[in-house]
Amino acid sequence: MRQPYTVLVFPFRLTAAGAEFAIFRRSDDSNWQCVSGGVEGDETMSQAARRETAEETGLSNDRLMFKLNMVSGVEKNCFAASSHWPADLYIVPKHFYATRVVEEDSEIQLSDEHREFRWMSYDEAYATLCYDDDRTALWELNTRIVRGDMPVPEE
Repeated sequence: MRQPYTVLVFPFRLTAAGAEFAIFRRSDDSNWQCVSGGVEGDETMSQAARRETAEETGLSNDRLMFKLNMVSGVEKNCFAASSHWPADLYIVPKHFYATRVVEEDSEIQLSDEHREFRWMSYDEAYATLCYDDDRTALWELNTRIVRGDMPVPEE
């Protein structure tokens, strides 16, 4: 059963021109976002972030995941599983992660959830993302990359 948590992941790569971020266009509503999904069964959030990244991008699921400070929320009633969650739960926390993609594993293969993706510079990705909280998490990630201040990867 799905837990009342959502994980979002920004795949990024470092190029001579600077950091680039993989941004995905959803198949259902055409919005641009990062990888996104739920925490299933007894998974930890970082395990769910790895699984969702593998499912939506075709990248390996043994990736290092960097937990960002950014946490936001979404209304409980957006999820089919919400009827199984506590009655006093109103907001489902959204936890943001990042994963670095290097040349050896940079072949992204889309799932049915997305109809396209593009590698974008920070400015292009920031302007393209649909949701404010995604932009805030992207800002945090880009700032950490520029400062050389990535969090310790989660196991």
